[in-house]
Amino acid sequence: MKRTFCLSLAFLVVLMTASCQKNYNHYRELAYGRWDLVSVDGTAPGDAEQLYFTTSTSVTLTRDGQSYQGQYQFYCNMLTTYFEQYQGLFQEWRVEKMEDSLMRAVVEFCEIDGDTLCTGTVLEYRKLPQ
Repeated sequence: MKRTFCLSLAFLVVLMTASCQKNYNHYRELAYGRWDLVSVDGTAPGDAEQLYFTTSTSVTLTRDGQSYQGQYQFYCNMLTTYFEQYQGLFQEWRVEKMEDSLMRAVVEFCEIDGDTLCTGTVLEYRKLPQ
């Protein structure tokens, strides 16, 4: 009985890990390219913003004509971005939907120079054709 329970638990852990890895690879492959911010909480954004995912860890944020280099990381459906040159911006997003041309994410955590901001904001990005 104890052995069956341990085997079942081990199988469940392996299944969950494989599922996260599948999502990670799927999101990482879809992310490459340029994405335009098209919606913030269902309305048009005030400032033009673009994300350009260049490698498996590098991303460029372009805001009002200024570009900032940063890093990003996917884990399951969580996307984190960090832009040291842009006021130390760190964001953690929960990706709700990611397709070939649309990414919808909810900001779980946002920090600029130590101040926590805009938690719960829903962002929508559209992928630009290459």
